[in-house]
Amino acid sequence: MKISKILLTFSFIAGLQTIAHSQVNTVILEEQEIADTTVMEEPKIIYPYELIVFDERDKKEYKVLIEDPKIVEQRLKAIEKTMPMVYNESVKKYLDFFLIRRPSFSKHMMEEKDIYFPVFENALRQSGMPEELKYLALLESGLNPKAVSRSKAVGLWQFMSFTGKEMGLTINEYIDERMHIEKSTEAACKYLKQLYKRFDDWDLALASYNTGPGRIGRTMRSTGLTNYWDLHPHIHPDTRAYVPQFIALAYMMNYGHLHGITPENKKHIMLSEKITVDKYVDLSVLASLAQMDLQDIKKLNPHIKGNILPAMPYGYELKLPANNIAYFNANREAILDSSSKRGELPAINNEPSNNPTMLASSGGVSTTEDGTIVIGRKTSHPVTTDVTEEDEQEEIPVKYKSITKQVKKVHKVKRGEFLNKIAMKYDVNMKDIKKWNNKRSSQVNAGERLVIYVDVKQKVKANSIAAKSSSETIKKSATYTVRPGDTLWNISQRYDGVTISDIKKWNNISGNTVKVGQKIKIKS
Repeated sequence: MKISKILLTFSFIAGLQTIAHSQVNTVILEEQEIADTTVMEEPKIIYPYELIVFDERDKKEYKVLIEDPKIVEQRLKAIEKTMPMVYNESVKKYLDFFLIRRPSFSKHMMEEKDIYFPVFENALRQSGMPEELKYLALLESGLNPKAVSRSKAVGLWQFMSFTGKEMGLTINEYIDERMHIEKSTEAACKYLKQLYKRFDDWDLALASYNTGPGRIGRTMRSTGLTNYWDLHPHIHPDTRAYVPQFIALAYMMNYGHLHGITPENKKHIMLSEKITVDKYVDLSVLASLAQMDLQDIKKLNPHIKGNILPAMPYGYELKLPANNIAYFNANREAILDSSSKRGELPAINNEPSNNPTMLASSGGVSTTEDGTIVIGRKTSHPVTTDVTEEDEQEEIPVKYKSITKQVKKVHKVKRGEFLNKIAMKYDVNMKDIKKWNNKRSSQVNAGERLVIYVDVKQKVKANSIAAKSSSETIKKSATYTVRPGDTLWNISQRYDGVTISDIKKWNNISGNTVKVGQKIKIKS
């Protein structure tokens, strides 16, 4: 009995302890479950929401609106016409970049685009190309016609010199048509059309525009992949960013205002009128005589390097500001005649102008004793046509002359180099390198030595033997024999006023290549 009581008491106490222990465990377990649930739940983001960001570029704060990724994806699909506008992590990364880290760039592009987009859209339409390609110039140059990259690519569409020439652009000491808004855009359309024809895919065409078609082709062959996004991890990091950035900028130009980024000083195209000049023109003299701002003329013609436009056989197109074109047209012959000479002021007809602002320039017009109106600088003495020999020597001080010499160089191929890259380095044609070295393929090997002929310009005294012999050769030559390293461009530059088109026309040349020993006719 006593034993039974003791056992019973022990069992009861043990039971209580078991119950108590189980209750404690239950409480701990419940708390643990609550804690685990809290960790696993993600805070729900309510879109859209505002974010204050600081742009390091312009040192300003921007209030931007962050939108639901699903809505962003829908918007991209809405602007998709010919070119794919996908939304993925890579695209999102650069959308965040242009919205959060560089809103100043997006804003600046919105302010500038109305100057250039009409030109791009017209050229793309005429070429039968997707309109979306207009966004490529934002990525390439930030809509700056005079942009120059570290690799010496130039202009809105960032052409290397040899590619620009292959696309028919004139590049010399006076003119660089890679900076010509219309002509460079036409060349970009032509080049992009070639790339699309090769890859039959716009994403691959864009990638090859950035890194070169050869590199993309090799990567495709080595991986066996043909889809851009499958190929994406295997291409160069810079090129890997290229297509996503293109898509991100296309989005920002269409929907940036819905994210709080709006242009403040929207730029508009300067009204202009085209004229054709067929002789040497000093733009500073022309601007002074035509009562125009020289900077306006330079802005309309960014491809003209200095203030001089050389004579061209078939003339050359020049844009002039439309605000004072009536005054120029009324005195066109005198202005152009004077602009082609130094130290001379023209006589202008004395008929009254229909434009009240025409003669309202400060210091732009003066009158001689006989009542003749003279445009240009004010003068305290009558204009005379008598020029002494001493005056002539003073006014046209020809001291130096540029001549071109061909120099042979030997390039040792480094590991990782390819023929296209070597051609870019020396600003020559890849086909010429193959020809100079009797190569049938474009493959090069590390350690291989390549002979390359480059043109080197030198300034010499105008009365020196080098200058005289150079000019005599040019004047006397009726035919030119093609030498190693010669291209149509190099040959045209040896003759004043001669273009590639002239040489092709005179010699019935259909392509852009010439052979060593070939006889080229040059007409004066």
